[in-house]
Amino acid sequence: MEGWSMRTFPRMSLDRPIELQIGESKIQVDNPANNLSAGGVFVRRGDLPVGSPVHVKIAVDHHFFEAEGRIAASQESGSGIGFAALSGANRKALDELIQDLTLKGLPAA
Repeated sequence: MEGWSMRTFPRMSLDRPIELQIGESKIQVDNPANNLSAGGVFVRRGDLPVGSPVHVKIAVDHHFFEAEGRIAASQESGSGIGFAALSGANRKALDELIQDLTLKGLPAA
């Protein structure tokens, strides 16, 4: 099997900017063609170093979802980032973000 059927979590199109911090470098990814799931995020940046730890930050209403993760894959079209264990507050923020995206009816990317 290939594609989304191999994924653990369904993906939603993400319509907001993502801030990534890799080491000392902060990268703002504004392209709304990114996508999000309960297990990670795909960003339209193909130049991210596979295996590197990354801090992910996404605005959710008046607060932020933040997670530590690792760059799992990178190709010309973008990079996949898997989330590590989430705190209770960040799990709640991620759930709120996914619920908001679901209610907006954004198609899965």
